[in-house]
Amino acid sequence: MNNVLLKVNGKYFGGWTEISISAGIERLARDFNVTITRQWPSSGENLETKIAVKNGDLVEVFIDDDVVLTGYIESLPIRYDAGSLSMGIVGRSKTADCVDCSAVPKQYSNSSTLQVIQDLVEPFKLNVSNQSTDAGSLSIQADQGDTVFDVISKIMGLKQIIVFDDEQGQLVIGDIGSDEAKTALILGVNILSGDAEKSIKDRYSDYFVSGQSIGDDKNFGKATLSSVSSSSKDEEILRYRPLIIKQSGDSNNGTCQERCEMEKTLRASKTREATYTIQGWRQGDGSLWKPNQMVVVDDPLLGFDSEKLVIAEVKYSLSSRGTLCELKVGPVEAYLPEKKIKNS
Repeated sequence: MNNVLLKVNGKYFGGWTEISISAGIERLARDFNVTITRQWPSSGENLETKIAVKNGDLVEVFIDDDVVLTGYIESLPIRYDAGSLSMGIVGRSKTADCVDCSAVPKQYSNSSTLQVIQDLVEPFKLNVSNQSTDAGSLSIQADQGDTVFDVISKIMGLKQIIVFDDEQGQLVIGDIGSDEAKTALILGVNILSGDAEKSIKDRYSDYFVSGQSIGDDKNFGKATLSSVSSSSKDEEILRYRPLIIKQSGDSNNGTCQERCEMEKTLRASKTREATYTIQGWRQGDGSLWKPNQMVVVDDPLLGFDSEKLVIAEVKYSLSSRGTLCELKVGPVEAYLPEKKIKNS
């Protein structure tokens, strides 16, 4: 059974004719959109055109007894035509404010990664859970005009971690693929449809990264700037397609080469992304499909031979097509945050 209920102001609302709930590791806030459609009464009697909730209300979204989203109602769309009226509720996780709103400009020096992120989200009354094996410490600047998510994105690049939201609307610092799916995705068994672009438009034959290294009295006799650069080649791209990247901050040959390899690997891995549609929202053991789970994919049509991939995005949907789950999957390397280096 997959019954979706919204709990608002102590009351439960259900009976939706269309449902969409999405969560993923490439976003900071999950979202939902539910709709109920009613026919105009032939008797001409008044039809109730309001749902007893309002924008800004705190909402919990349940699938049966499982909470899948905690956040706020953001819109209440109403649409009608000659034969029917539809009313909806749309909202996002509590973490949506971190995506939309500005961070307080501030310098953090050699601070715990957990403490920095907690400080950034504290004005929004959010908590942070550290599930990463190596969150460590860092120095970073929250610049004027940065959103909270902008600063968190910088942190992800520095520490090569991911930050996403959980079912309670709180932030999670995690490692990619830290959980295991219980059910495999198998062509001819539970896969209804598969979709993969396999595009190379964002891949290049040659990657060049250049930057500047700041010298000092010890290394160069006096403070100075020197140019550094590195390159890497993607042997699978046969025609000449160069990409030149300027590295910010204090660079060296090692960081430039690391950026080259990261760009090549990430872009090649993105080529292998796929989206699968399956029946129902639960795995064989009854648990919901969730983002950041490693799943075995056996699909020779899309080139996967019992390969372990990470679930980057989950979308639960209900419509005239039935109760479906869309799973966006790809290699772990496809979701590593863009590597950044510390500014001096």
